[in-house]
Amino acid sequence: MVYQVPYFSQFYEVIVFDRRGTGRSDDPPGPWTAADLAADIRRLMDGLGIERAIVAGNSLGGVVTSQFGLDYPERALALVIGHTVPYLWPLAREWVEEQIELALRGEPAVVFQPRSFAWEEQGPPTIRPGFAETAEGRYWATLDRALGRTPEGRVKSLQVLASWDLRPRFPELRRLSLPTLVIVGANEPQKTIELAYEWHLQYGNSEFIILPETHHAAAIENPVGWNRAVHGFLRRHGF
Repeated sequence: MVYQVPYFSQFYEVIVFDRRGTGRSDDPPGPWTAADLAADIRRLMDGLGIERAIVAGNSLGGVVTSQFGLDYPERALALVIGHTVPYLWPLAREWVEEQIELALRGEPAVVFQPRSFAWEEQGPPTIRPGFAETAEGRYWATLDRALGRTPEGRVKSLQVLASWDLRPRFPELRRLSLPTLVIVGANEPQKTIELAYEWHLQYGNSEFIILPETHHAAAIENPVGWNRAVHGFLRRHGF
């Protein structure tokens, strides 16, 4: 959110927080679920005296955002769900399991997204090729604790993804009137785009945006385009 906070702070009061197990937040025992992480947002809002808010998140944050909208619809004004899916396809589940094994061994995460099809040698990169070698990429590498500041924290966050399946709650999405944006990058796995679109169709009041020439980390890769797309959605709904 480094590139989002300065922009959106011009128009809204913006609050970002360290998800459990990251930054300076507590790292409670696991396993965790998306419902646990959504409840953390509600408790944060309660503590800050915030009745309702626009809730946004990318990747695992998008999972938690969707869960929050279902569990606490009365506390949300709108939802922005970025770069994630409503459930894992088989190869994505394998990918998460591989990530868990890497975390257990204390090894860094892979820099490629899941394969969509068995015939693919590997999935698309998380961010544009060559980014890691740039000064900006080296800076981001020093902050790469998005899933947890410890291997154990990474595992617990990845287990949230491993257990994620929103299909049983699809009927509730159709009844949800919250303005919802589902946004993905054009260079994400094909299955991510397909399932995100399927997700969008389940909501009663949603928009679907594919950002051209971007990958999973589109908010870093093309912050101007990402910010413009999200802000445009919010303005169309009166925010």
